[in-house]
Amino acid sequence: MTFAPADPIQILVIDDSMVVRELIAQYLENGGYILETAANGEVAWAAICQSPPDLIISDWSMPGISGIELCRRVKSDPGLQHIYFLMLTAREDASDRVLGLDTGADEFISKPINAEELRARIRAALRVRQLTRSLMTANQRLQDQNNLLASMSLLDGETGVLNQRALTSALPGLLQQVGERPPDHIPVDENYILYYRYLNFWLLAVDHWSELESKYGSEVLRQVVTVVARRLQSRGLPGSLVYRSEPNQFACLTLGLSPQRAYEFGQTLRQGISDHPVSLSSELSVAVTVTLGGVVVTKEPPLEGEQVLQQVQDVLAKAQSLGANQLVLLGYEPDLDTKAREGWG
Repeated sequence: MTFAPADPIQILVIDDSMVVRELIAQYLENGGYILETAANGEVAWAAICQSPPDLIISDWSMPGISGIELCRRVKSDPGLQHIYFLMLTAREDASDRVLGLDTGADEFISKPINAEELRARIRAALRVRQLTRSLMTANQRLQDQNNLLASMSLLDGETGVLNQRALTSALPGLLQQVGERPPDHIPVDENYILYYRYLNFWLLAVDHWSELESKYGSEVLRQVVTVVARRLQSRGLPGSLVYRSEPNQFACLTLGLSPQRAYEFGQTLRQGISDHPVSLSSELSVAVTVTLGGVVVTKEPPLEGEQVLQQVQDVLAKAQSLGANQLVLLGYEPDLDTKAREGWG
């Protein structure tokens, strides 16, 4: 089942090279998009503030306001942080990519630009945008007519991700989607529920929390947690939902992942945090690891939300008993080849 966007998609292309701007415009001319261009970061920032686009394609290196600084401004503004930010770069170093992700970039495209890759990245971005809209609509259907979403304050004030209240509110609805899909010939309507065989639930805890707070202080730790949240969001799959469940814990829920894929996804989340120190300035870099406990929920046995929460908390406690930078998925043991590839003993 496909969804058509309700309104034309507005895309802002930013590059100090007229050749690149015209090339991207040529690649996208038949896509039905509303395309605007800017030759530098200053002009782009003014345009964004005046009429926020749905998607930004920006070069990394530009005179004046660079692409990375522009991304930082967009993602730090509550009114703009929903904009999908696609960064153009010739940089291949992993540390540069990590810096971009930590700043808030959603995706990268390497230069020279490949037309098919560009179109594919934009299609993927629009799928994420449509999914976000669908999830927002689904959440609104579960709330009262008086905009309960705002009154309940479902966002974590420090990191901007969903909070524990949002998790406990959304979990019953996600569990209802775990089951067998109806036959293809069954007609669908606006109340149609898309079912999935699995619901993957990861609970992540930042290791050595008390020691980090004693060493660096609460303000630095707040910045570190914000970066951790961004990394989890950037490494999430389409449809993944990230919540801050405790000061040092995050939950990541994804429908449709089998145990093996869930395990691999958990490793991606763990490595995305643990493999790269959090760089807060040229003088301060903080090494952070996380430990994960996870479950994969299926139709049988049927579980209530509180049971699932308790189950995943127990698995996290088991993982933490093994030490720091650990991962345990309930009922799943990776084979020796998988462990070897991931560098586990």
